Amino acid sequence: KSKINSFQDFFYYIETIELMGYDINLFRGQSTNRPLLPTICRDDPKKDTTKIEIEMLEDFKRRSSLLISRNFASDWEWLVYAQRVGLKTRLLDWTNNPLVALWFACQDQYSMNESSFLYILSCDNNMQVDISKNKSPFENNSTKILRPTLNNERIVAQSGWFTAHRYSKPSNKFVTLEKNISIKSKLTEIEIPAEFKKDLLRKLSMFGVNSRTVFPDVNGLSLHLNWKYLVNKY
Repeated sequence: KSKINSFQDFFYYIETIELMGYDINLFRGQSTNRPLLPTICRDDPKKDTTKIEIEMLEDFKRRSSLLISRNFASDWEWLVYAQRVGLKTRLLDWTNNPLVALWFACQDQYSMNESSFLYILSCDNNMQVDISKNKSPFENNSTKILRPTLNNERIVAQSGWFTAHRYSKPSNKFVTLEKNISIKSKLTEIEIPAEFKKDLLRKLSMFGVNSRTVFPDVNGLSLHLNWKYLVNKY
């Protein structure tokens, strides 16, 4: 566990990680130090929601046909899209852009007086799911990394990746990444003290990372203008 005190500190840690030579470095920002679990199991990790999640996704496909103008080639793509529009799934959001992760860590205006956290997952390509061989997101025998098809604007803007989790029958629960025997050694946690977050957000916006660019739609523009005129002034 490390702590940063400036934008320069952050770049130093990122450069150090990059020099280690891993195939994949992924980043995740959180406004609080909650367990690294996807939304489907965050409330009750001990509950095996696999069957429920399969039913939810099938119902989502059936009901959304008139609401979206696209069709997807696999359940992996359906799951990514459903995750993006708010369905609870076994996917946990990551990005390969450290600046985007830092923004997500700092941006919650209701947590400005608390430390935020950024996580780095460094691993080799063998952790990446092979969709051609693993047709179903619900049949993985271990937690994997998913590099999604670029099928929506937010994934492109956020350089989105995912970890695809699974219910562990030996443990009778969804195991958090920080306690996962095969993954925890690949994780780095960085604490971002509350007093530096406003300055980090200003600098990130100078580098083009803010609500307007992370959420490339009218809602993102509105959030950015709220911050620019009402929050960043003080």
